Amino acid sequence: MVKEEGITVYRASRMFNVPERTLRDRFIGRVDPDLCVMGKLPLLDQLEEAKLVNHFKRMADLGYGYTQQECIDVASEFAVQLGKRTKDKSLSMKWMKGFLKRWPEMRVTKPRALEFARAKMASEVVVMTYFDHLETCLQRKKSVG
Repeated sequence: MVKEEGITVYRASRMFNVPERTLRDRFIGRVDPDLCVMGKLPLLDQLEEAKLVNHFKRMADLGYGYTQQECIDVASEFAVQLGKRTKDKSLSMKWMKGFLKRWPEMRVTKPRALEFARAKMASEVVVMTYFDHLETCLQRKKSVG
């Protein structure tokens, strides 16, 4: 109404019960309403949350899907490592809901029964080959480190 009808910022602030300074800052362009974030900022910044997302996706690709509580536990431990949280104060389901809103590619799914093709690949030979490769990798890592 200030822009379109020419009423004063003071009058508009009283009409709509908006602080005058807030309205004035937006009117003169000091604050961009499209970029303004309402509420508290997330505990972890976007880059830190992206690291969590990559970890969760990598684990899912390896066949281990975290439950929501496990995601919260991993994120809480990460926040402790970053010095943003103490061990006695873990993240909550409210944090998880916000996390899922911020990262729509992450979704909660129900675990499915092991598919026949995957079950077939879990033969003794395939499992033994996996552990042989794992042992080779560990030996290589041990000799490097």
